[in-house]
Amino acid sequence: MKKITVTIATFLVLLGLSGVANAYSINYISNSNGNEFISPYTGVTTETFDPSGTKNWTWTGDYSIQNYSQTGVAAAPYGVSVPDASYFVAVPADLSLGSQVTVTNLGGVNATYNYLGIWWGSVDAYNTISFYENDVYQVSFTGVQATSPSAANGNQTVHSSNLYINFLDLPNFNSFVMSSSQYAFEADNISVGNVSVPEPATMLLLGLGLVGLAGARRKFKN
Repeated sequence: MKKITVTIATFLVLLGLSGVANAYSINYISNSNGNEFISPYTGVTTETFDPSGTKNWTWTGDYSIQNYSQTGVAAAPYGVSVPDASYFVAVPADLSLGSQVTVTNLGGVNATYNYLGIWWGSVDAYNTISFYENDVYQVSFTGVQATSPSAANGNQTVHSSNLYINFLDLPNFNSFVMSSSQYAFEADNISVGNVSVPEPATMLLLGLGLVGLAGARRKFKN
């Protein structure tokens, strides 16, 4: 009886997590490419900022693309074991108050997305990422909201503030804004796409399957 109870409880937790329709979710799953963190999802388009990379997006505003850290200005995102040695974006480039970069032309006139993944370096409370569809505001996340319960304290060498963050089930968007009221919002390997996550009906089937397996196991033992 105990095993069945545990299985049902596990299922109810999973169902509860998936039961809010059209609600965004955040996770910190990633793959690694050498020292770098990258999106774990397939079928996404990624901006690496490397000179040899294809750049299909339009960037406007106060930002810099660099492959070095500057004390008091910008720190490369911390990777698997050392800071990022490749190119990354830092917002702002020259100012320290109310600076932002707007990223548009993500995939064509009619393209919209529900997923963004970002290797967010030394996350600060004053960093914000906002999403828009046809210039209409959809949703935004501060560094605090994106990393909770980890602290968005700008630490440059710990993984809890140098995360690959996946924003899933977002309202449809075709542009986003990275803003920072101080130095700096640093990021690399930003990916956009349409990523499917399990629907409540799928979770229900999974739960029923778990209950059935538990019952079969109990019967077998008896």
